[in-house]
Amino acid sequence: MSDSEMDPEEELFHLAAEHVARQTAHIGSADLLLFYGYYKQAIEGPCEEPSPGLLQLRARSKWQAWRNLGKMSPIAARQAYVHKLDELQPNWRSRRNPGWVVHSIESAPLEDQRSDSEKTLFDHVKENNLDRLRELLAPGDLGKLDEHGMALIHWATDRNAVEIIQFLVRSGASVDQRDADQQTPLHYAASCGHLEALRCLLEMRADLELCDSDGQTCYDVADDEQICQVLQTERERLGGSAS
Repeated sequence: MSDSEMDPEEELFHLAAEHVARQTAHIGSADLLLFYGYYKQAIEGPCEEPSPGLLQLRARSKWQAWRNLGKMSPIAARQAYVHKLDELQPNWRSRRNPGWVVHSIESAPLEDQRSDSEKTLFDHVKENNLDRLRELLAPGDLGKLDEHGMALIHWATDRNAVEIIQFLVRSGASVDQRDADQQTPLHYAASCGHLEALRCLLEMRADLELCDSDGQTCYDVADDEQICQVLQTERERLGGSAS
């Protein structure tokens, strides 16, 4: 179904999902798990995936939030998602602003509705526009965080933009740059399931063991089997090198 044919209720659900993605720093972890479960149920239906391993604490929590919804229909899950957001932030519809979706929730970005002269460096990264980034980037831009608490390299990783990640690091950005929640680009690559960005960051010697403000490493936020395997292989390689 095209965006123009999308049911109004389904469109509202996707707008709500965009809003939640922008508000993760202001929503409690228990509520974020509920949103995750509702989203997965709405998009994929009842959970049929096997439980993650015992050591994958974050992945198991997310899986359980989805699994707990049982046979709830996708329509009911969309309604529950919007209803929960209405409870937490009653004015979210009037305060909604366009722009982005973090952690790869699938929805069309809106930054391309602005003219080129109105776009920021962050917009150019979101659009994977390396040429404009090369033209405009200044050294002082590399460490800046936007209104969502993310640096340019976090956005590049969120969009799996490997060439931009490489360019930013060559230009002086830290491969272990922290966002407002102390997450590194590796956290983003792992949680998004972006294998290309993950391998790029590891090749540039990103630190696998750094923790975010919740004490989580990139291992803890990964729930993709291939991502977990790559991280484990890299950890074993580094362990062998150190011995």
